Amino acid sequence: MKKIVLLLITLFSLNAITYASFPVTENGKTTELVADDSNLSMEAPYGSDFSWGGFLLGFFLGLIGVLIAYLIDPDWLKSSLYGLLTVFILYLILVFTVFAAVGTAVASTTV
Repeated sequence: MKKIVLLLITLFSLNAITYASFPVTENGKTTELVADDSNLSMEAPYGSDFSWGGFLLGFFLGLIGVLIAYLIDPDWLKSSLYGLLTVFILYLILVFTVFAAVGTAVASTTV
């Protein structure tokens, strides 16, 4: 019972503290946001440099795909390297899985 009362007191105290943690101004000023045509024509400052074409070239053709991606469009180079890295990681996972399976099979037959 003491723990429940203490928990409720803590929650109510925390509520009062967090409510007054930021300044509240009531001066009655309002802010209006106006968008004109010059703002609408601006392009977003962020974008994606990722290209699925480059990724697939690096994934399926390896180093030759990276070279082809660079020759087609130099902006695809980063994506093709991601594809090559993905294939390499998948290959390592496959090799470790096969070694683990063979090691387990050999260990179970020698006992």
